[in-house]
Amino acid sequence: MDRRNSNNSSEVEAFLYDASGHDEKIDPNRIGTADLAENHLLWVNISKRDEKLLESVVSALELKGVPLEEIVAECSRPVINRFDTFFRFCIHAIITKEGKSPEKQAVDFIVGKNFVLTMHEGPVDYFAAFRERERGETQFGELDAESFVATLLDLNIITYFHALDELEKAVDEMDDKVLQKDFEAEDFLKQMVRLRRDASRLRRWLVPHREVFYSLSRSDFRQIAESDSHEEYKMLNLHFESAVDAIEHSRETVLSVFDLYASKSAQQTNQFIRRLTFLTLMTGSLAVIAGILGMNYKADIFEAENGFWLTVGTMILIALGLSVFARFKRWI
Repeated sequence: MDRRNSNNSSEVEAFLYDASGHDEKIDPNRIGTADLAENHLLWVNISKRDEKLLESVVSALELKGVPLEEIVAECSRPVINRFDTFFRFCIHAIITKEGKSPEKQAVDFIVGKNFVLTMHEGPVDYFAAFRERERGETQFGELDAESFVATLLDLNIITYFHALDELEKAVDEMDDKVLQKDFEAEDFLKQMVRLRRDASRLRRWLVPHREVFYSLSRSDFRQIAESDSHEEYKMLNLHFESAVDAIEHSRETVLSVFDLYASKSAQQTNQFIRRLTFLTLMTGSLAVIAGILGMNYKADIFEAENGFWLTVGTMILIALGLSVFARFKRWI
């Protein structure tokens, strides 16, 4: 690698996996394929979309025909291209933050004999987790580059499952709010729109990867077909399809929250109607009594000293009796 870019070494990391020796993080200026043995695997990771950085690494790896501008520009949807000595593809990982909508992150791969080059903007969480997990001596040097990429692609799919976990967590919280207390319709609809949008985004971002995954597993893809990783890519396709199915199910789960809210709203409406009906019955009964007493006829009650208060007290007792009866019947 050109030493003019040594000041950008923090943005270029190189890892050499040696099946017969020690795995190590090497100086980016030592990047090259000339010294790679059969039991070596070189992974170069560029964490900034800079054309000069990419050009210097590509030059050190002695690659010809790499679409530098296309890679640096960041893909809007997954894409795969084959070349004479390597193949290149772009995929989207998912960035998940608690309480926030998921975001996508484009990651480019260039894969050749015994080397893998990745490029992205900013940190990729599953790259960091992978390196943290594989701190000790590994056997990655025994793998070909295609098998190593299959491992990274599987971790990329897992980012979608992590996003689904956050989505399901938000759905559970919505369920609790709907069941435990009154939920303002406006707030509920805002959160429903966000959850529905998140589920649709995950599906819209994941499904286009089918072209990449299916291409890698086809028998006419020479680099994969001639390697030992063909079966791994078939399993990767199954994992991909399970992720698609999980996202489809998540959309139904989001809609189930609306069904729950509609059921609770209907139950609250029925309860309100029952109470209103009872109130109408009770006031109607008291109005009948008042109407009878207001008729133009003579009765002893009109001559009583406390006739008015006796009438009021009687009506209150009737109202209380009806209320106790309605409560017993669970009408109110």
